[in-house]
Amino acid sequence: PDLRPVQTVKPERLVMPNGIVVYLLEDHSLPVVSGTAYFPSGPGLIPDDKAGLGSLTGEVMRSGGSAAKAGDWLDDRLAAIGASISTSLSSDLATGGFRCLAENVSEVVGLWAEVLRAPAFPDDKIELSKVGLRRSIAERNDEMTGILFRVASEAVYGPGNPYARKPEYATVEAIGPEDCRTLHRGVFVPNRMVLAVYGDFRSADMKKLLAASLGPWAKSATPAPMPGPDPVRAPARIRFAPKDDVTQSGIVVAETGSRADDPDYAALQVMETALGGSFQSRLFNRIRTQRGLAYATGANAGTNWRRPGVFYAYSLTKSESTMVALDLLREELRRIIEEPLSADELKSAKQSVQNGFVFNFEQPSQVLFRSAFYEVNGYPADFLDRYQKALAGVDAKAVLDASRRKIH
Repeated sequence: PDLRPVQTVKPERLVMPNGIVVYLLEDHSLPVVSGTAYFPSGPGLIPDDKAGLGSLTGEVMRSGGSAAKAGDWLDDRLAAIGASISTSLSSDLATGGFRCLAENVSEVVGLWAEVLRAPAFPDDKIELSKVGLRRSIAERNDEMTGILFRVASEAVYGPGNPYARKPEYATVEAIGPEDCRTLHRGVFVPNRMVLAVYGDFRSADMKKLLAASLGPWAKSATPAPMPGPDPVRAPARIRFAPKDDVTQSGIVVAETGSRADDPDYAALQVMETALGGSFQSRLFNRIRTQRGLAYATGANAGTNWRRPGVFYAYSLTKSESTMVALDLLREELRRIIEEPLSADELKSAKQSVQNGFVFNFEQPSQVLFRSAFYEVNGYPADFLDRYQKALAGVDAKAVLDASRRKIH
């Protein structure tokens, strides 16, 4: 049957004098409060010779504590009251979150605000984070699938694109405390912050608490981080990533994807499901079920929020069937841009996407945090409503036209 109308909650939105956008949603079903602050980021803030700086800075903000409270003290205190504070920093987005019992919210919000505003970046915690980065560099070629999708992504973005960078031993060693502080100042600023707070609190009390802990944080005149350059479409080519200690191969056919605000977004979600996103998909039926050549095969439309992602179709197979599986992958990619989906394929794929859509509203907190996420990424507040309407209108022609525009 058709899905019933989705009932959604409406968070309260306000803007603090220093530019912080705040979304609040009370829920008194459990004595818990959680919050996440979102900040736009960009790869241009990280020099090529210091690849790895983003993840290290995001980790050490929390592990190193603030100028007022050391990281080890913070660990002990949060453990004692069953609370958590977390930070992260990627090429596109930085976050800082907290979770605690309602009775401890004043203390935890104060500690969380200190970490966001004035992280310490002590040398010993930076060195500890470098140990983890060195380990990840040493291990990154252990698993075939990790190599497969990393090399495919690097090939699509192309040499020199910041999204194709990866940490190396030399770039990690070059990172120092001042690099972390400079990156922090460029990303964690109040006038670009969007905060969502959810749980067992009174809105009036939370506003006062946020005003006390975040209100004194002065605006910054640093330029807003910008996404990196879009990939330049290049001629078809083959990249090899040899791995001699396995008896299988992985094949990825990849190219530039799109953003989630692309007009074809809804049609591409249906295409992804029909091509390689389910057990009923064309790739699964052709390569695994009918031919028995792969234990894993599928496709991804390659949509991202702040920049184009990477479209890919892939298959993992025995070494001796590599070329057969590649030919089948390419045949199905040609077919998706030449033949419209059958009525049954369209119905199955579209219903699968629609049924997955309702889980965006499973918990009231999802609506809240998504509202903040959309705003920090520059999407309209009614993005999901628009998407749902677009999805309802997707037909076989829309899928075919979108596939022809995006798959080459």
